[in-house]
Amino acid sequence: MAYPTELLTTVADCDLVLAEAAEERAELQFRQTQLQHLQLVGNGRATEKSAELTGATAEYNALTTLLAGMADGPTKKKNQREHKRLEYRIYVLSQQQATGNSGVLAQFKRRYELNCLTQQLTENVTLTTEVEARRAQL
Repeated sequence: MAYPTELLTTVADCDLVLAEAAEERAELQFRQTQLQHLQLVGNGRATEKSAELTGATAEYNALTTLLAGMADGPTKKKNQREHKRLEYRIYVLSQQQATGNSGVLAQFKRRYELNCLTQQLTENVTLTTEVEARRAQL
């Protein structure tokens, strides 16, 4: 995209735009670094949460089958409490996976934001190049 560099009539105008672009580039690069770190850390957490959810679901299903055939007594009560605990654990893990910092959805959002930042940084370089060319003309 061509910028209207002809509007820049003095070297001071160019310097002002270049300073603004440099500040924005620094902020974009900082945010990009943060997101890249979160992406690396989050990939491991997402896998860990998924495995934990799978394990809790398997245990819950096994207890469901076991409870159906158990006679009333202290062992059944203990297993019912464990069944309820697992039900809650599955709910919590599902919520974390869907909305948490380490869920699959969060990983996609981070990747999208990283791609957007890359485009913004590219555009920032284009702006800087065009303004520097105009500055050299003045």
